[in-house]
Amino acid sequence: MGNLGGSEVLVILLVGLLVLGPARLPEVTRQIGRVLREVRRVSTGFQEELRAAVEDPGLELEARARGDALTSEGRPDPAAGTRPDPPLAQEPDEGTTDPQEIPDAETAEDD
Repeated sequence: MGNLGGSEVLVILLVGLLVLGPARLPEVTRQIGRVLREVRRVSTGFQEELRAAVEDPGLELEARARGDALTSEGRPDPAAGTRPDPPLAQEPDEGTTDPQEIPDAETAEDD
């Protein structure tokens, strides 16, 4: 939306003039301007709150302390990259066939 040039704005205003008429066009453009200012204000506020939460050293120290407490209790450290052991293989049911007993498509064509 920030990449609108002069010609694009002119085309938008001309289309608005044709659709809305000369009486309503100024009122609608003011309302659009108010909405855009409000959206920018809310967006800026959200960005500032998010930045403050991310850059808060107190929260970071608290999170590190909780992580250290968890690792000292013997729980695995999620940052260490350890994964749980894979599940053990189960014995096949009697009704299933061994994959080696099924002929390949190439060998079946040769017979």
